[in-house]
Amino acid sequence: MMTFVNVSSTISALPPIQDDLHMSASTLVWVSSAFSLAVVSLVLSAGTLSDLLGRRRVFCYGVALFTLGSALAFAAPNAGLLIAAQAVMGFGAAAVLPSSLSIVSHAFTDHHERAGAISVWASCAGLGLAIGPLVAGALLGLTSWHTVYLTNLVLGALALVLAPLFVAESRHPTRRLDTAGVLLGTIAIASATYAIIQGGASGYGRPTIIVAYVVFAVSLVAFVRLELRHHDPMLDLRLFKSASFATVMAVSAATMFGFVGISLLTVLYLERIAQASALETGVKMLAMFVPYVVVTALAGRVARRVGIAPVLAAGLVLMGAGALALVLVGPASGYGAMWPGLVAAGVGSALLVAPSTAAAVNSVPPLQAGMAAGSVNMFRQLGSVLGPSILGTLATTRFPVYLHEQLVTAGVPSDRADAVVAGAAHGGSTGQLPAPLAHTLSLAAPRAFTDALHLGWLVGGVVLLAMVIPTVLFVRRPATTP
Repeated sequence: MMTFVNVSSTISALPPIQDDLHMSASTLVWVSSAFSLAVVSLVLSAGTLSDLLGRRRVFCYGVALFTLGSALAFAAPNAGLLIAAQAVMGFGAAAVLPSSLSIVSHAFTDHHERAGAISVWASCAGLGLAIGPLVAGALLGLTSWHTVYLTNLVLGALALVLAPLFVAESRHPTRRLDTAGVLLGTIAIASATYAIIQGGASGYGRPTIIVAYVVFAVSLVAFVRLELRHHDPMLDLRLFKSASFATVMAVSAATMFGFVGISLLTVLYLERIAQASALETGVKMLAMFVPYVVVTALAGRVARRVGIAPVLAAGLVLMGAGALALVLVGPASGYGAMWPGLVAAGVGSALLVAPSTAAAVNSVPPLQAGMAAGSVNMFRQLGSVLGPSILGTLATTRFPVYLHEQLVTAGVPSDRADAVVAGAAHGGSTGQLPAPLAHTLSLAAPRAFTDALHLGWLVGGVVLLAMVIPTVLFVRRPATTP
């Protein structure tokens, strides 16, 4: 729960962080993205280490590192240290996520009990996402953004006290460290994730982004060749010969692609168009988070009765429909037009997270639970990076185009519209504009930004609905081992 509290509370605190530390937009991207980059790069390696060193030990190390990063973020006086602190928290979260899932999987050997326990594990993620904006909104209304990270310190200290008392140690009895696999896998994932994040902020045609993709391609080829020949690989690629297992991994990525992407676009609408405060935004986002928490706890039971594939297909349809319903929200629409889509997306995601996780873990022998846990978390975190990067980039890049069209349609000369759009896209004030033009801009900007958000919601919905086809065709109950 702690790792997801940090994600949602940091997003809520971004505006005051930018104002206080005078960050550019490109630098601000890395306040939250440094955490994601660290998690997605190391989460698979951390799953291997938890098998080798002990799952409880790696879990406690991860919590300690996460707590240290939170303390650094609390004290951060500048953007550089805050971004570094987020990376430290990401290293800790990369250890916590697969080790905690492996602990749960190892503690429950019966498939039905394990699915129920994983549902509780997944519910805690949604609980963290729901708590983060509420706590951050309340604290930001009273004091500075620094105090947002105190929540992590409290949760981290509590986890470090409770884990040795209630969590039994377990490890893989014969696992060996695949050093080259860990190194190549980390380089491949890190380079691709960096290119996705930085490319979204600065453009995908830049030389550094192209170099990052070349590094990704070379290291990926080397990783695949090594893992296929290794007697004890970090990631057993033969698992992906199972169409069911591979599809479950894709569903895991698509779930977080949609969940985080839809959440980000909704927060942007509420704060930029509806002019809601951070606390108000957090309260309104509960329409998505509360159904997620409640339904996740029941999703495992539903999957046992009707099967994994129907539940995953229903989740994708509901989540995709929720995203498409948000396309109908206009710049002047009230919250009443928004909450049905958020509820549908929340219920849909709840039907996806726990059953897909259970399907992945149950598809492998118990001794490979750590590997499966690392894999499903890696794909999920990759989706959480792709969602805001792709959908957020679509919205921010189309906004100037749509604004220009709106201004020209309203009778503003094209060259004058170009200048106004350039100023609006960089957050310029309208105080210098003539009153008629300022009024036209005040009407056109919300419409243009809403249209840009519509494009993001539309793409997210289409991606989720498209995943229904392979889910129905390939997912089996349980996912079969190759």
